[in-house]
Amino acid sequence: MLTGAAAILLGVAGSLAAQDLPLAPPPVDSIVVEGNSRLTSEQIATAAGIVLGGTISYRDVQRSIRALFSSGQFDDVRIEQRTTDTGLLVLAIIVKERPMLRSWDLTGPVRLSTRDVRDRVSLVPGRALDRGALARSIAGIDSMYRAQGYYAMQLDTNVIATEDGGVRVEFRIDEGQRVVISQVIVEGNEKFSDEDVVAAIASKPEGFLWKRSGKYDDLVVDQDVRQRLPDWYGDRGYADFQVISDSLVPDSTNGKAVLVIRVEEGEQYRIGTVELLGNNRYSVDELAALLQFVPPEQVGSGQELNVVFNRGVWREAVERVTTAYQNTGYIYSSVRPEEARRRGPDGQLLLDLRLRIEEGTPAFVNRINIVGNDVTHERVIREAVVLVPGQLFNRDLMIRSYQNISNLNFFEQPLPFPDFNELPNGDVDVTFRVTEKRTGNINFGASVGQGTGLGGFLGLEEPNLFGRGKRGRLQWQFGSNVNDFTLDYSDPAIRESRVSGSISLFNSRQRFVVGDLGRRQQEGGSLQLGLPWFGSRTSRIFGSFGFQRIRFTDGSADLQSRFQCSPCSRTTVGLSFARDTRIGLPFPIGGTSLNIALEQNGGLLGGTGNYRKLDLETKRFTPLG
Repeated sequence: MLTGAAAILLGVAGSLAAQDLPLAPPPVDSIVVEGNSRLTSEQIATAAGIVLGGTISYRDVQRSIRALFSSGQFDDVRIEQRTTDTGLLVLAIIVKERPMLRSWDLTGPVRLSTRDVRDRVSLVPGRALDRGALARSIAGIDSMYRAQGYYAMQLDTNVIATEDGGVRVEFRIDEGQRVVISQVIVEGNEKFSDEDVVAAIASKPEGFLWKRSGKYDDLVVDQDVRQRLPDWYGDRGYADFQVISDSLVPDSTNGKAVLVIRVEEGEQYRIGTVELLGNNRYSVDELAALLQFVPPEQVGSGQELNVVFNRGVWREAVERVTTAYQNTGYIYSSVRPEEARRRGPDGQLLLDLRLRIEEGTPAFVNRINIVGNDVTHERVIREAVVLVPGQLFNRDLMIRSYQNISNLNFFEQPLPFPDFNELPNGDVDVTFRVTEKRTGNINFGASVGQGTGLGGFLGLEEPNLFGRGKRGRLQWQFGSNVNDFTLDYSDPAIRESRVSGSISLFNSRQRFVVGDLGRRQQEGGSLQLGLPWFGSRTSRIFGSFGFQRIRFTDGSADLQSRFQCSPCSRTTVGLSFARDTRIGLPFPIGGTSLNIALEQNGGLLGGTGNYRKLDLETKRFTPLG
């Protein structure tokens, strides 16, 4: 929007005696610039684009003013006509320059990250102060606080002149109290109570103590009105439900507010007929089994199912049919749900459901490409891929391959979703893209104490040794009274086979000064080998052997007499079964973990003890919210 005024008189009074037409405007003889201090007159005249010696119209003047404003250097621009004593035309460009922004500062954020708030400021020091950017910065900070529920936030913006003629901008924030929802009012609901509707959304009024904070969040409210409420009503047959409006009525005195949601419920629908169109790969009975909510004999029969429509059940049924096609190579298939509303003879509203299927042709996997693995060997990644070139494309196997590669935890997370390259014959190339991350770590420390001398620790760990997925770990703790050493090595594919193995060695020496408890020395190790359980990628069976010996020396005679063995030893043989379907490692978000282990200690194996041990551990992972 232009705030400057343009005034120019470009006509010459008079007329031609014969035609009575106006004379052509005189040419521009010169240009003068007034009001400038930072920019030179030549720079401003050039930016205006007015050519000396040429004639101009009011459109030329408007273009010049727009050009000067678009440079971002001026708060006001005017162009005036002036005439010399000799009748020559002079254009005067009168400007008001914007001050140079020297710096800006922000203070006050406590509950929100200062860095996040600063990111909302779009001012650039060293340039002319952009009033539009200043307004956008203020609006951005305000919207950020409002989105987090801080409706009482006060923002003071001060533009302060500096000694060199520039300005600096100060943003002062008083966050105030976060708005708390004290009550949720639902208007327009007749079929369900306010309590039922409020139970379906995530925005809750504050409750007793810590159980419900009543926190207001714009994003959560948006999901409530756009997704949660329509889904909740849709699952109960109200397919035409809509949220008319939502508003928050805050009270700045106590930081609380009332959330008002206006809805239009509509009428309840029941399912009429169910029809399948275009299915050749799967029979009606097979697809009806995937739909689950309708008997096979009623599909396409024209009979009315006459049960309450459930949006969630219908959506899941469509997803199951879509997945079934994509798991058998039909990646170009289209499963399009259609709903036809009508009123039955008894006046009941009915929804006729139809799946219009365009199957296309099945696609085979031509190639599987791995891109971006600069450290990790390709074989390690391909071991995690369960999709095989030459087979029909399978969506579930592709997703499982993606999850397996992510579970390696060698690459930046989240991984980009696989790329598909369609070939002329309809087959596809699948490309998994990874970005290596630093996987190993080293930690060490040392200390010196009176009476204990020098002590410290050293730790080395690399879960992707040599880029081959092998794991190595070394731990050493040393001091005048302790010396612990542990070395672990594991290989998930010995000599690139399906056999896995691990070995662990340890040696620990400790001296107990207090109480004359003497010295204790432990040493030993273990060896474990694993095989896939009948070729499974998620289940393995392990055999293990371990040995441990403990010596107690230099203690008091009474203490040594209590030990029945010196040294004491233990020999262990074990058999275990493990099944692991977790996804999202190292912090699982789904899947299960099962471990069953049986150990025999001593007995025929020798050693001090003789006992058996059975361990059973199972875990299931699922998101909490």
